[in-house]
Amino acid sequence: MSDWFTLATDMQREILRAQKAQMNAAQTMLDAGKQVAELQDAGQKVAEANLTLWKQWSKMWGV
Repeated sequence: MSDWFTLATDMQREILRAQKAQMNAAQTMLDAGKQVAELQDAGQKVAEANLTLWKQWSKMWGV
């Protein structure tokens, strides 16, 4: 049978493992958020390029 000190240190070890897992999950979410922001920026650039293209097209055809 384990003494109280061993139980307490085992419990602290498990708490630290859980906190590390939580930090890893949070970092994964932050990384995913960064990728989403980059995707949104790319989408904005595509939309602006598309608008420029349509303006040039309509100017060419006198619309």
